[in-house]
Amino acid sequence: MSDVSDLLAQANDQIRTADNKEKLLSLLATYKRILERDPSNYEALWSLGRYNVVMVLAYTESRREREKHNLDAIKYCEQAMDTHPEFKELRANGKRVGEACAVLSKREIAPLYYWYAATGSYWKECLSFPQRIRNMHLTASIMKAMKRMLEIDPTWAGGHPYYAWGFYYTTIPRILGGNLKKAEEFIDKAVEAGPKWLYARWGRAKYVYTRKKDKEAFREDMEWVVSQDPLEADSPYPANVHFQRDATQMLSHIDDYF
Repeated sequence: MSDVSDLLAQANDQIRTADNKEKLLSLLATYKRILERDPSNYEALWSLGRYNVVMVLAYTESRREREKHNLDAIKYCEQAMDTHPEFKELRANGKRVGEACAVLSKREIAPLYYWYAATGSYWKECLSFPQRIRNMHLTASIMKAMKRMLEIDPTWAGGHPYYAWGFYYTTIPRILGGNLKKAEEFIDKAVEAGPKWLYARWGRAKYVYTRKKDKEAFREDMEWVVSQDPLEADSPYPANVHFQRDATQMLSHIDDYF
């Protein structure tokens, strides 16, 4: 295994300045260089999952771009989870991620989360309706991954597993189980678990309070997001930049939502 400490240090420096698309692409390139030296480097693999997801969230403008970065995130997260021997064996024997993730531990929760996020985005934003029908197995795997994360540690990374369930209840139709009350309860738990993470308050305002038509609660959460130092928050700087830009934009058009 080659020494990659210099490149990991470079990546950590880049994270603290990646405030646009070009810088984020450069960060992804650094992690890929790490894999050229050390193909199973766990930190690089799951980080490629995370920052490809951020790329989709913040900077992709076309379906083709979203598809590329979602598929990259899925690929690298699966390779990160493959560093767990039992998971790798189950996958080699034909089990889908949703089934194989039952053996994962807290060590692998990061790639499992970003696999969930990328797979959900890919299914929803990149596939046509007929393609979704043919790939319904993805939704089953997503649900199993969400359940497994709750089992492993619902407070991980400022409550990401809680947030996943909250977001789920805001996006599915009511007839299929969509429930704004449950959504708010789960995202509230994420806010409590990660008081210095920006994503949960941003998501609560964007996906819950706009639907509840609670203008003042929306304003309070979004103004809090904007007021934070993006370098000091617990959530990663490249994502914080997006949350703050989006919050600023939504606040400037607040009357469009209420």
